[in-house]
Amino acid sequence: MNSRRLKDVLDWLKATDLVSVRYHDGSAGFELTLASGAATLPAAPASRYVPVCAQAVGVFQPGAPGRPRLGEEGLAVKEGDVLGQIETGAGRPHEVLAPCSGRVARVFCSAGQAAEYGQPLFFLERG
Repeated sequence: MNSRRLKDVLDWLKATDLVSVRYHDGSAGFELTLASGAATLPAAPASRYVPVCAQAVGVFQPGAPGRPRLGEEGLAVKEGDVLGQIETGAGRPHEVLAPCSGRVARVFCSAGQAAEYGQPLFFLERG
């Protein structure tokens, strides 16, 4: 791009409601940010389903020893209930907790299955 054309683009940018411009030098480019309140996008409708994702890498177990299995489809749960655990091999297992009250709508991971960080394990339907 020649310098005259670049100056034209910069003059145009100064005349807009933009407050920041970014350029990415990889395989992709550009982010443009408008001034606060200049434009709002419609909000996505709230989902009645809440994903419960793995917070560690390891082996998923559907319950903790001595506790009832709450991570089964159709069961009602309260916020903070233990739905399962992820055994990492590095000490104490990571508990998988219900982020809200509701019903277990879908189970995506079975006993003994490997779990990756961020992998959805359950969907809860808000109650």
